[in-house]
Amino acid sequence: MENIKTALIIEGGGQRGVFSFGITDTFINRNYDPFDIYIGVSNGVAVLYWYLIRETDNNLDKMLYAAEGDYRSYKNIFTSKDILKFHQMYEDGEKMFKPSMEKIKNNLEGKDYIAVVTDAIEATAEYYSFGDDEWMPKMIASATLPILVKTPSLINGRRKFDGGIADPLPVEKAYEMGATKIIVIRTYEKKFRRKLKLENYIGALLSREYPKLRKALLEHDKTYNRALDFINTPPHDCEIVQLCPPEKLRSKRDSKNIEILKADYKLGKRVAEEFLNGLEDCDQKR
Repeated sequence: MENIKTALIIEGGGQRGVFSFGITDTFINRNYDPFDIYIGVSNGVAVLYWYLIRETDNNLDKMLYAAEGDYRSYKNIFTSKDILKFHQMYEDGEKMFKPSMEKIKNNLEGKDYIAVVTDAIEATAEYYSFGDDEWMPKMIASATLPILVKTPSLINGRRKFDGGIADPLPVEKAYEMGATKIIVIRTYEKKFRRKLKLENYIGALLSREYPKLRKALLEHDKTYNRALDFINTPPHDCEIVQLCPPEKLRSKRDSKNIEILKADYKLGKRVAEEFLNGLEDCDQKR
């Protein structure tokens, strides 16, 4: 019998990741994990991290602590200091929540867990597997946004940036790895199409030392929408399911409003429950 691989992909989105956490917490509570491949982009790498540890007790708290902490200062935009103190946030979070790498290793036996990063010089996507080396630098690199995070994220001596620049929705990568069933947890509604935003132009303007990265930032809408085209018209032997918020999330990338974050977390739980209940209904009708 042919070995069918199933992949779980989690999109980035900063604090919008509370929605993704709501979904994965529900998956854990319902013992749902048919996946062989896990691919995270930006904050999605961290969501997968806790999904693979199988802890749900304080996953919402992990997002709320980032919102409540002093990790953002826009007055640093014209200095060499971080606007988003990203490295410090991850370091503090590791001390506070004490993740178990051993649990991930045990739950990953025979499977792949991948972080997507963007190389600063070539502006190409790179895919790092858990177990390659220290994992925390890969997680941080996958979510290191140009301009906002000025402390360099280095892997093998080369600077890396947010994986979402080069491959925001790595469905083609999952398919290349043999996945013919793919679930994508999105932080945007299904009808969403990417348009260039002011931050793309600012990022490109201030990234002149990396010409290819600058170009990638100015073409990010095309990169994102090509991935959506693959999702909407996958190869004939590939099934792709999107778990999206039914409407635009109220949470923003840098939201600090606790009640809004809690509401979007609950929305993620509701979307996951509806999805899993639908699977059970299909099984019962067979």
